[in-house]
Amino acid sequence: MSSSSSTPYHHPLLRRSWPPDLSKMSPSDRYRLERKYKRRVRIRGQHPVNWMRFTGTLQLLTITVLPAYMVLIMDWPMEHPFGPVREWMWKKLDGFRGGTFGGNLERGKATEEKSVPGSR
Repeated sequence: MSSSSSTPYHHPLLRRSWPPDLSKMSPSDRYRLERKYKRRVRIRGQHPVNWMRFTGTLQLLTITVLPAYMVLIMDWPMEHPFGPVREWMWKKLDGFRGGTFGGNLERGKATEEKSVPGSR
């Protein structure tokens, strides 16, 4: 079974081959076909389902995840305005996991390891 780019696509279950040969169609059939597909394209353009779904999901994630990150995880350059909420959350997580996260390190503080010369 050889396939050529010049032959139209034809599936055995389809009644018509696609794309239709417009030169073999009558003017009224061509007009009807053009109207049908222009209408379908117009309707499809009015309801971009995937784009709407994507933007709605993105908005929902932005509205929920970003404030949660800012309140619970992000380090602020000043005193943390949500300190008690943040401490409560980390205590609950540490209790759930059965230990402290990162040993005795303070939350949000960068660790500075002092290396002693000559020791590895």
